[in-house]
Amino acid sequence: MPNANIRQRIEAEYIAAHARALTLLEDLHQRIEDTPAPTDDGPAIGWDDVGSLKHLCEQLQDLKNHFSPDDAGN
Repeated sequence: MPNANIRQRIEAEYIAAHARALTLLEDLHQRIEDTPAPTDDGPAIGWDDVGSLKHLCEQLQDLKNHFSPDDAGN
């Protein structure tokens, strides 16, 4: 049954890719959580920090639009 083997391989690859995507999202979420927030006693936030975070937001919006084009711009 070659079709059964192909289907099992497809499912296994999908499960692995799904788990990898979730891991990457968790890692990215943690990195964003760990970015410094502006505080009086914390590190100074500069325009480069604002630009980097806005750039990340644009990339995330593009990625979101790729998966849900109906929600573009929201």
